[in-house]
Amino acid sequence: MPENPADESTESPANSPEAVATTSELKRRAFKSRLISTVILVAIIAGAFWTQQTWLYAALFAILSIGALIEYFRLFPIRGFRRFRWQTYGVSVGYVVLLFAPIWGFEAAWLSELDALAVALLVILVVLERLRYPLEGFRTLDEIAATIFGFIYCVLLFSFIPKLLMLPLESTGGNPSSHYYLIYLVAITKLTDMGAYIVGSLIGRDKMIPHVSPGKTWQGFGGAIFFAVAGSFTLYFAMDDRIPLITPIHAFFLAVILALIAVLGDLAESILKRSLEVKDSGHVMPGIGGFLDLIDSVIFTAPVFYIYLLIFS
Repeated sequence: MPENPADESTESPANSPEAVATTSELKRRAFKSRLISTVILVAIIAGAFWTQQTWLYAALFAILSIGALIEYFRLFPIRGFRRFRWQTYGVSVGYVVLLFAPIWGFEAAWLSELDALAVALLVILVVLERLRYPLEGFRTLDEIAATIFGFIYCVLLFSFIPKLLMLPLESTGGNPSSHYYLIYLVAITKLTDMGAYIVGSLIGRDKMIPHVSPGKTWQGFGGAIFFAVAGSFTLYFAMDDRIPLITPIHAFFLAVILALIAVLGDLAESILKRSLEVKDSGHVMPGIGGFLDLIDSVIFTAPVFYIYLLIFS
């Protein structure tokens, strides 16, 4: 017996009050979790800043970079796909130790070539290990390339954070100020993420790049730029004499550039996850995700900001 159209609800389940209420509640919970995790993260960074202990910076960098590398390797769901993890972990640990060696008093001319040496060593170790197994066409190259990219993406790019700390930057009064520039970088990057999330959640409608990240909207992108610029000027007035390289003009243009790069960094991780058909990289920080979610924007903004400091210092 055919159904009577009059008996059908004129309201789709997706638009029903119950569905809308559930969606709103989920957004509130997600925002609360994200806020708590952000506060904890800021507290950890503030602790490292106020104590000014080099070993604490080194420990944070090691935990975040190696943690991100572990998550990166876990993204590959293909059975039997070789990732040469232990070779990469070994090179990464050695790289982290030697990266901070000059601060601890160890000086050597070859440390200036540490990045290239680390990549070269990893390539040699990976190829050497790959000789043990039969060749499998393009998959063989994919395995090697995925391993090398993981080290560059999670460790090498992120290393511009400690490199920034080692720059001989000074405040107007002649005191060391590299850590203030680090605060500026992290704050602008995270404000970009926060602006995109808040504005996108509230009024996001027009999809930005749906084939890469369905959740990104142009409204959220505008919010990212606004939060970055507002935060940049706030930090400029709050730390004026401590970050003398950043002028009012720089505060505007630098914020816009860093915001653009931060969004690109976020999209880069989306490319990884969607290409490998993985929803989340990790669950270390509720509301934020894993280590990769935590540093995905910073690993793109740090090199750009480092270049800026080199040029204008």
